[in-house]
Formats: sequence, C-alpha cells, structure tokens
Amino acid sequence: MFFRLLLTSLLLASITGSPAVALDSKKIYQINEDRVFQIRVLNRETGKKSSIGSGFIVGDGKQIATNYHVIGQVILEPDVFYISYLGKDGQEGELRLLGLDVARDLALLGADEPVGEPIKMSPLPSRGAPIFAMGNPLDLGLSIAVGTNGGILNQTDDSRILFSGSLNPGMSGGPTFNDQGEAIGINVATARNDISFIVPSRFLTDLIEQSAAGEFETGDDLKLEVARQVLAYENNYIEQLLASEWPELDLRQFSLPGVISPTVRCWDNSAKLSAIARYKRYQIRCANKNHVYLDEDNKFVGDLIYEYFWLESEELNAIQFYNLYENLNKDQIDSKLDRDIVSNFNCETWFVEVSGQELKANLCRREYVEYKGMSDVLFTAALTGHKNKGFFITLIMTGVEYASTLPLIQKFLEHTEWRP
Repeated sequence: MFFRLLLTSLLLASITGSPAVALDSKKIYQINEDRVFQIRVLNRETGKKSSIGSGFIVGDGKQIATNYHVIGQVILEPDVFYISYLGKDGQEGELRLLGLDVARDLALLGADEPVGEPIKMSPLPSRGAPIFAMGNPLDLGLSIAVGTNGGILNQTDDSRILFSGSLNPGMSGGPTFNDQGEAIGINVATARNDISFIVPSRFLTDLIEQSAAGEFETGDDLKLEVARQVLAYENNYIEQLLASEWPELDLRQFSLPGVISPTVRCWDNSAKLSAIARYKRYQIRCANKNHVYLDEDNKFVGDLIYEYFWLESEELNAIQFYNLYENLNKDQIDSKLDRDIVSNFNCETWFVEVSGQELKANLCRREYVEYKGMSDVLFTAALTGHKNKGFFITLIMTGVEYASTLPLIQKFLEHTEWRP
C-alpha cells in the first residue's frame, strides 16, 4: 500500500512539475540587470542630460517601456530634446516614441535594432506578496528596492498598485517584479516613507497592442495627442460620475452630495477658530486622486475637488457678517500658472433657486494654450438672503472639456437640498 501511494505521488510530480522556486532580490537583479536601462532626455545642442528615468525591454526586444513623465520634455520640445537609453554595460542608443498612455503615465519607445531579451509580464500577485522594483535612483546606478504588494488602490481608477517600498527619483519607468522575476508593473511615483505606487502591467500590455495596431501616429503634433487622451479619460470619468448613485451628507441645514465616487475621499476641513471668534465655521472638503501628469510647467491635471462651507454668527452685525462671508468665497483656483500655459479666467454669474433658497452662482473657465480643448473649471454657488447664515459650494475640475462639466454641475445643484 505504501509503495502504491509513493508511486502515485511520483507520477503526479512528474506530470505537474515541481513548484516554481521563489527568487530573492539578488537573483532577480542578476537576471535583469542587462534588461533595465537608464532613460535619458538629452539636449540636442549640448548632448547633456536634462532629465533621467528608467525603462526596460518589452515586446519584440526592440521596445522599451517607461513613464510618460520621464520623456515629457520631448513632447513639448521635440526640436530641442531627444531620448536615449544607457545600459549597465555601457550599451546606449537613441530611441523614438512608439506610443503613449498619458492617463496611466506610460510611454513605449523603440530602438532600430534589438537591445536584448524582453522581460515577461505577469498579473499582480496576492496582496502582501513580496515585489521588487528596479531602476536608476538619483543617477547613482542600477538598484533594486524590496517591498510588498499593497494591492490595487480603489482611490484611483485601478491604475495604481500600493508598494511598501522606497522609489527614488530616477527609478520612474523601471519594472516591478514578482518573486518569479516577471514584471507585474511599472514604477511611477512615491509618497516617501516607504509608500510608493506602481502601474499594473496590463496597461502596458494594452499600449504595446495599440502600438502594434498602428493606433499612434508619431507624425502628429504630440500635444494634440496628449490633449485627446486626457480629454477622453476625463470625459469617461465624468460619465461614470453622472451614471452613479450619489450618497448624501448633511452640513447644518443642507443635504449635499457625499462621496460620489470610490476615487473620492471627504474630510472635515473646518478651520480652528480662536477663543474670541464671534462666528462658527464648518467646512467639508472632498477630492479625488486621479492625478494625470501633463508637463513640467503644469505638473498634473484631473482634479475633482468640491468643498462645502457653512458660516453662522449671532454676534456679528449684518455688514460685518457680509464682509466675512465675501472674503471666504473663492473666485479663483489656487495655482500659479503662467499666461503662456493657461488663459485668464472668463466668468459668468447668475442666480439659481435651490429648495426655495436663492444662491448666487459663478462659473469660470480658463483654457490651456497648447492643449486644445482642455480647460480648468471653477463653479461656486453662495446662499443669499440671510443676515447671519452663509453657505457656499466650490467645485473645481482641471484638464477637462468645458461642455462635459455642465451636466455634472447641474447634478450637484439637483442634489443640494435646504432643510429648514
């Protein structure tokens, strides 16, 4: 009987094969050190580096993956800058752009000849599994960072993995491996204190397929392509918001839209007042984390921010209260951008009725000079007709199509209710 069981076990082992052996960071480094490069943006005149990141061989062996933000300067000024790779062994060469996924911060680059063996990509391992990020931190040479998989962040559009390891500048665009040495993602950003973020490899697989299908034309004005991708992403996001059910939250005498998307978090943001303050102020701030890198001047777009303010006082007279109320009501977005990036705000004002209460509405927009169709939008609506009570909504969206924001603003007003 024992012999029969032993024979069965041996036969099963021969059929299924032995389980894969987990690799440590040393072995993963040794296997991939010739397949991970420093990606450099070089000035055509001086030949010197303007920015650096990392990249790795994918696809047919002539393709290299990296982050969009690593090579963003070339999008803005292709006549001034070009892209190059540098290997650990000194191998180097110029690269051309094959494809972009701006929303997920990915770029696909191509060399004229094969540069090595492509790295195999794989789905994300289980939460808590060890993962290993490779790259070129701070221009100090190739390195590997060890951490664990914190899973897909639902605060984003599922395009970020939480990595409990340290990514440093220069590692952006490098691969993140599972313990079999397969790339499960692409390094993208850090929040310091061993909190970093990875783009899942499935988005890179999609980009490689799109490039192979000829869906990207490098002869076009690349800023137009960037704008097209950002607007398509933002329009889809807004459509999802419009189609979803919005939970409510209460702030004094108003019922308001609460957490309208899994990508949004709401916090109490009430200012701490001095002991002698003659008024009360309550504030709730809600914001998403769908930050989309645009360029070095503007950094990020894709913000959705909405704030609610309630103000009341039994001690201030009507004039004092009105002056305080006016000073708190925003009419600009807090960002300092040059006029060669965005236009001045153009605003219009009107009055709307909400549950029998009159609100003064203000809608402002500014347009991006080099990114056709993209705007920043600011909407405010302030309660009127009360001597000692004030309330206003502030809604901010950046890098969006103006027309697509109007139904969202309308829905906000429809879900705002006064409760006597």
